[in-house]
Amino acid sequence: MMARVNPLTDSQCKNFKIKDKMYKVADGGGLYLHINKSGSKLWRLRLLINGKQTTKALGIYPAVSLKEARQKREDIKASLQNGINPFIIEVKRDFKSLAEEYLQHRDDLSEKYSKKQKQILERNFYPLFGDILLEEIENADIINALKKMSNRGVITLAHKAGALLDRIFRYGVTLQYIKYNPMRDIDMSILLKKHKAKNFAHITDPKEFGELLRVIEDYKGDYSTKLALMLAPHVFMRPANIRMAEWNEIDIKNRVWVIPAKKMKMSRDHIVPLTDTVIEIIELNRDNGSKYLFPSPWSSAKPISENTMNIALKRMGYDGVMTSHGFRHTASTILHENIHIHKISSDVIEIQMAHIDGSVRGVYNKAIYLAERENLMNWWSEYINKIKKI
Repeated sequence: MMARVNPLTDSQCKNFKIKDKMYKVADGGGLYLHINKSGSKLWRLRLLINGKQTTKALGIYPAVSLKEARQKREDIKASLQNGINPFIIEVKRDFKSLAEEYLQHRDDLSEKYSKKQKQILERNFYPLFGDILLEEIENADIINALKKMSNRGVITLAHKAGALLDRIFRYGVTLQYIKYNPMRDIDMSILLKKHKAKNFAHITDPKEFGELLRVIEDYKGDYSTKLALMLAPHVFMRPANIRMAEWNEIDIKNRVWVIPAKKMKMSRDHIVPLTDTVIEIIELNRDNGSKYLFPSPWSSAKPISENTMNIALKRMGYDGVMTSHGFRHTASTILHENIHIHKISSDVIEIQMAHIDGSVRGVYNKAIYLAERENLMNWWSEYINKIKKI
């Protein structure tokens, strides 16, 4: 006699914890919730068809609620009694519902990145085939949408959009919502005009880099912009992180700048160890009357604008030679070339650069290798201070 299974509740489904390995929780009647190490919760129905045990995917919780999963179970069992194989029952989904379910499933992405993905879909694909059923979407629909993007000149974005579509359709195939991925036979390199990868202008010659650092210190323009440019070489964070930096993220006592996950491409906080020089630069603007380290000269309620640092570099005579983003490239190049001197591994450099890492090491907590990263930042600040005097 089989043991009686207690039906699940919505509260249980919502609060099942992530474990070191996948596990299953039964609801009864063959229905169970499959909980992955990533935290995703998938409805599955175990069936016996023609004497053979088979499992059917019913969707992701909470996109498919407990009530809906149970209704699907009963519908499928009713179909079986009527001699209909549930594996050939078509699930009528349109593209928009599939895309939204996929984005909900990707809870590993930061809120900011997910928002950008949704904007790509809303602006370029939903208006053209968002309400079309999956099985009715043709390659021509996708090609037409991507060509429209190409014609607008947003080639890089079109490539990213194509990759996003591919992930969405593969998700649909995996969960058996659709039999075929229409992106599979679309060659993006043929469809979209060739383009050169964006290369941010940057300096790697130590003598030229040292000269730039001296020019920045002598800059006579906006004070906040000057300090932001003085800070940028030391921390080599993305320009957006620097200009949007807030005082509540700075912990002078513990010598760290903790950038919250919502401001990062990765969905976790990022720590920047603060050196003596960095702290000195930060403290120069302590009494600026704003929540931002580098407020706009027009309003203390706003940070300096997106192009402020690049415009300042142009005024200094570095147009086409150096950009605010280029400080990251400069740091990466010089730090990797000097591993034999500072003895800090490439892994630590990449983590401090906040490069998204899909490997096992990329999912560790935000303080991974913190001691090594502190040593890295101290070596780099000393290096900058040294070449500035050359």
